[in-house]
Amino acid sequence: MKKQLLVLLCGASLLYGGSEVSLTAGKKDYINSAKKIDGNTLNFSVAHKYEDGKISLGYLKDDVNLITNPKGDLEVKKYNAKYNHQLGEKLNLKASYIKILDNQAPTDQGKVYGLGATYKFQKGFGTKFDIYKSDYETFDVNQYDLSFFKGFKVGETKGKVTLIGKSIKIDGNKYGSYTFKDKDYFTTGVKLGLNYHGYVAGMGAFFGERIFTILDDGTKVQHHAIEQDKTYVLSLGKKFKNFDIIAKYSFQNGNELPEGRNDVDTKVIVLQVNYKF
Repeated sequence: MKKQLLVLLCGASLLYGGSEVSLTAGKKDYINSAKKIDGNTLNFSVAHKYEDGKISLGYLKDDVNLITNPKGDLEVKKYNAKYNHQLGEKLNLKASYIKILDNQAPTDQGKVYGLGATYKFQKGFGTKFDIYKSDYETFDVNQYDLSFFKGFKVGETKGKVTLIGKSIKIDGNKYGSYTFKDKDYFTTGVKLGLNYHGYVAGMGAFFGERIFTILDDGTKVQHHAIEQDKTYVLSLGKKFKNFDIIAKYSFQNGNELPEGRNDVDTKVIVLQVNYKF
């Protein structure tokens, strides 16, 4: 982990104005899981904006304690890269990539490729369409996202609301020894972001079953065979001139398919620090 963080820090040191470094650390708790107890999560990313675009690199590491661990505890590493390019005032194009390293899951060595476009009909109002291809050893996953967003202002509070639809289709039959029973999923979501004099708050929720989902604009992937059916997210923080600090909490409820375990809760609380220079 130290080696990967050093590489990203060296990359950040080569950047100049228009750059941002982000560090997120937190705890995970699992309730009613057949294997998982709790764990730690760490996410580090660097990003740089220039005249017509933005490039970002990220590294995520999860260490999870297991109930029984003949192979040792679960260790997950993920690397991601994303590039955005602005075409005029209304159109933005995106390409993204994720690499997965997992010491136990059948999705080890998986790769996720993404393409997307954002179009603004007018100031503060637009739509976004993304396509993702997850390439695993014994199966693939195709995901199609469509969202609409609208900015608004109430007094001195600025806000943005986003409506999201995700269609997920599995191409293949096996996740390890588990045979897929369902291969088509569709979930809807809503996000709300607020900013009042630098104090920020965010709320989000997803409804409907989903699996192997790509999240956070192509920078995160849920690569274990857990069929999620509820997700709630809350964040609170403060933005300063060059420095942000944000606390986030997420709750998910779903089913661990290979283990046949239903009603599994995943709770995550993290602290995120961003620095712009």
